[in-house]
Amino acid sequence: MAEGTPVSPVSERLAPLLRSADWNPELVDQLYDFLDGLESHPDTLVEGVEKLVEEHGEAVYGELIYTLSHLRFDENEARPHWERILKHRESMLERLGAPVDLRVALASYFLEVNRKLHNPKIIEIQLFVRAQESAYRDELTGLYNYRLFREHLSRELFHSERSAAPLSLVMVDVDNFKAYNDSYGHEAGNQALVSVAQRLTDLLRKADIPARYGGEEFALILPATPKTSAQLVADRTRDAVEKHGLADGSKLTVSMGIATFPADAADTGELVRHADRALYAAKSAGRNLVALYGESRRSFGRVNLELSGNFRILTGEGHAMTTVNVSETGVMFDTEQELPVGALVEFKLQPEDGVPITASGRVVHVEQKEDRYRAAVHITDTRNSDRVALVKLVQDTRRGALLP
Repeated sequence: MAEGTPVSPVSERLAPLLRSADWNPELVDQLYDFLDGLESHPDTLVEGVEKLVEEHGEAVYGELIYTLSHLRFDENEARPHWERILKHRESMLERLGAPVDLRVALASYFLEVNRKLHNPKIIEIQLFVRAQESAYRDELTGLYNYRLFREHLSRELFHSERSAAPLSLVMVDVDNFKAYNDSYGHEAGNQALVSVAQRLTDLLRKADIPARYGGEEFALILPATPKTSAQLVADRTRDAVEKHGLADGSKLTVSMGIATFPADAADTGELVRHADRALYAAKSAGRNLVALYGESRRSFGRVNLELSGNFRILTGEGHAMTTVNVSETGVMFDTEQELPVGALVEFKLQPEDGVPITASGRVVHVEQKEDRYRAAVHITDTRNSDRVALVKLVQDTRRGALLP
């Protein structure tokens, strides 16, 4: 990051955590499979790493070294270390006249060439996988545990802020579970939780993170997912749980609460609290329901921002406008010109410092205030440079509002 670049409160708190480990479950799983296969096919090392890099980028080098040594390097450091490890392995092969295990070469490199290992351990990859997974998996359901949930939610919130993509959190609670436990016993209750956990994961993508939050409560982290899409996933999942019969012939239902960053929260703690509040609303309304925090369907929070500009109904003439608030995906503006809901408009905004921002979208709401009109427009098309400028403008304004 360049000197003087503003850092948001979320970025500032999470940057050290992300530098220490950027957890990517899909990459880690593939990496374990690849390293396990090296035992029988050692000649595939270079080609295999190159394929992983093509799919996941240079984060592979850091994760590969971390998996084998528990030494963490950022991307700028990891690749040079990896290239030197390979050269060191070739040198050892020439000196010994026999194949050298990758783990032995890596340990030798960090012990003799670049001294960073103090208590080296060389173990079987499968043993390492089991030990690593036990730290992050719930023993009963097989879902990620609370520890992984907190770590991953922090990282995904950071990525959401950087990419301007919404992050949705779904909190899930099994309805009347205590009564079920009392009626059928704890063993049946455990099996019921396993069944519910399976239903919760059936409709998720690889990027989504299902976790057991505690007891009969679960959590679903949905990266790059707006609130309306999260509600659709939650409704389908709730329906799947309701229709699935358990081994004893009974059925259970779940209640769900959804909150979305950045519209509903500024940090992880607030996001969890607000999703929990929505969950409580669902249970209070009768259970077996999905509730949204504040009943708002917005995925991005709006900031109060007054910008002068102009707009035109497509194929029509231009009219003056002043924005009331702006988000990453839409604007609300004030104008003398009457315009219908559903109209396609093109507008240009003029920030005080910076080049004009041009975008187009559809009018989704209009209010009349005396002889003026207030229109909300959902942006549907804009050049990438204009979108980046709009996102930066909104985030800088939001960041300024958070400063004391």
